[in-house]
Amino acid sequence: MIRVDYSKALEEVDRNKPSSVLVVAPDGLLKEAQNLVDILEAKGIEAIISGEACYGSCDLKEYVSEAVKADLIIHIGHTLRTNRVGRRTILIAAEDDIEFGEVISKASENLRKYRKVGLYTITQHLHKLPEAKRLFEELGLKVEIEGGEKLSYGQILGCEFQPAYSVKDDVEAFVFLGQSRFHATALALSTGKPTYMLDPYLNEVVDATPLAEEARRRSLLAVYKAREAERFGVIIGLREGQMRLHHVKRIREGLAKHGKYSTLIAMREITPERVNTFTWFDAFIQTACPRISIDGLGFNKPVLSTPQAYALLNLLEGKELEDFLLAPSWI
Repeated sequence: MIRVDYSKALEEVDRNKPSSVLVVAPDGLLKEAQNLVDILEAKGIEAIISGEACYGSCDLKEYVSEAVKADLIIHIGHTLRTNRVGRRTILIAAEDDIEFGEVISKASENLRKYRKVGLYTITQHLHKLPEAKRLFEELGLKVEIEGGEKLSYGQILGCEFQPAYSVKDDVEAFVFLGQSRFHATALALSTGKPTYMLDPYLNEVVDATPLAEEARRRSLLAVYKAREAERFGVIIGLREGQMRLHHVKRIREGLAKHGKYSTLIAMREITPERVNTFTWFDAFIQTACPRISIDGLGFNKPVLSTPQAYALLNLLEGKELEDFLLAPSWI
């Protein structure tokens, strides 16, 4: 069962006194968004649901609020250490009450060879970390959990891993609580440590290390393929938290230094259907979301993320390629 802190949302509404509110949520939480809209409308406040896909705390929809003249945005389901981001966005947690006890017990067989593990998860399971830590300690494991400048205690995102990265040299393996294979794979890639995903919904323990090795191989192959490219499309992400123009400038300068042609392309939805339309480019670089490139599915040409792009520039400089995904952040 999902629990949304509607009272916190209403406190922010009372504090800001908006005439209109935009409610943003990922697809799986749109019913919760509807519940909040009903609550707000009953209080005489106009409320609008964003019907666009929402991919994370980097996807704020402030341009939508301007278009519909909403004074405040309530963003459900993605959180950071601070609850206020952008100009008018309030982040509200959605907590999942699913229990991890059974899958943690099942994972003891996989984890018995380790003495100390790092324990991390995503927003909807953060409130389960203290109980999970206690259960692991009862199994005889030492557990490390840290927070970060942007992220809460025990939190990772699909592109930010600083809390886990900070303890990678102190633990032998990582445990990811949740059902996201991408987050578990990314945790393994960013830390270089064995990582296990504990899925409480299917009561399944997944070794993410082979998944990470496959993603690493795919990412490396894309860089080597892009080395042969002469014409690059450099994609600027139009979502507020993905418009990283400083990377775009540095990458274009690096490409030009090696005689590579590049054109800027601005996109909000960086999908195979859109990117594959630009048939005259040999390869693409997108600085918006690393997951687009790490998954890398459906594209006809190499589509590099920011860390892959800098790896390519190093390769063009004649330098040895290091493990460019082994990093606290991919943005």
